Amino acid sequence: MIQFDGLSIILGRRHKNTTATVYWQGDRVAVMIDDTIAQTLALDRTTRYQKLSSKF
Repeated sequence: MIQFDGLSIILGRRHKNTTATVYWQGDRVAVMIDDTIAQTLALDRTTRYQKLSSKF
């Protein structure tokens, strides 16, 4: 899980202790681990924890 703009984005256990890079435009977010997209989502500002299934 990473913290971004007051929200928590869940990435899963396989990404534990790795460095993530976050790219965003408005409420659309892409999280990169190394050279791979780990998660893409549209932020839901009504909930703190962002679900894995949220997509653009």
